[in-house]
Amino acid sequence: MTCELCNPKTIGYTIYFSNEQRMDLLVKYFTDYPKTTWQKLNERMFWALEPVLFDLMDYVQTHMDAEAIYAVKADKEDPMRDLNKLKPIKSFQSEREASWIDAIIQKKSIRTHYQPIVKMLDHEVHIVGNELLSRGIDDQGQLIAPFHLFEAARKRNRLFALDRLCRLESIKNAAPVADRLIFINFIPTSIYVPEHCLATTFAAIQRAGIRPEHVVFEVVETDKVDDMAHLLSILDYYRTHGVKYALDDVGTGFNDLELLARMQPDFVKLAREFADGVSVDAEKQKVARNVMRLAHKVGALALAEGIEQASDLRYLQEMGYDLFQGYLFGKPDATPIKQVHAIQ
Repeated sequence: MTCELCNPKTIGYTIYFSNEQRMDLLVKYFTDYPKTTWQKLNERMFWALEPVLFDLMDYVQTHMDAEAIYAVKADKEDPMRDLNKLKPIKSFQSEREASWIDAIIQKKSIRTHYQPIVKMLDHEVHIVGNELLSRGIDDQGQLIAPFHLFEAARKRNRLFALDRLCRLESIKNAAPVADRLIFINFIPTSIYVPEHCLATTFAAIQRAGIRPEHVVFEVVETDKVDDMAHLLSILDYYRTHGVKYALDDVGTGFNDLELLARMQPDFVKLAREFADGVSVDAEKQKVARNVMRLAHKVGALALAEGIEQASDLRYLQEMGYDLFQGYLFGKPDATPIKQVHAIQ
């Protein structure tokens, strides 16, 4: 497997114009761009960098038959390789609309927010750690929700770069809370070879002077992992470097004790959909109890996230949950919360 950092190429698109198009008009169009951004392959084909293609999409929409123009992503050094994958130029519209994520990644326009993770002792709230959550920053300085960031990155095939950036920015901004546990998300499918892809992550931890045992990498989107052996190799790499890891959003998809035992997590997080309202919902209670039992069976701490009501906190605490997270204790904020007031 390869990634954009390990194997960088000059990627653009091979563009094919069917016989109905006026090629003399198109030559004039391309010559308005620097020669380094495009090249003519034959009488019906051009190769061009992505910005040229995106501009071309507007041009052909107005002046030509967009249905008769096709394109495929292509390396400049081998532009004819994937011609069997040509598709109508308009099908690249979603990638075009998501291209703003490239600037976010290039400029590192990411802000870290902190949300406390707590335990209850004698009815008092004690902060034991923080989840470090990434938000994008647009040109106007407004926050971009993580869902929109990662959806755009998927469309642009930039998931590795965005996931890595968020991880590194979280570590860089962890100093105010580094004396406690630091939960940092990662997407397993964005990591190719752990020894290569995670090297900068552990270098950043060392550079920041953070104790590895304070770091908890949180596995998100585990349900989308097809290669469990690959995920286990990542988790083993984490373990050998002294850090902990958690399974996020556990509920109906992780009721397999054998699988949990193989992964050996330090923390198992009950998905918020099963924690919110659990005190009055028998089905949620069943799931919550099952997740807690599985977590404790493999020696992990059970953490309930999405806690917004004191009644749910009390119910899960009495059930035996170890740790809690949610708006009841504090929303994600750019300034870490130092103390949580008593919960009535």
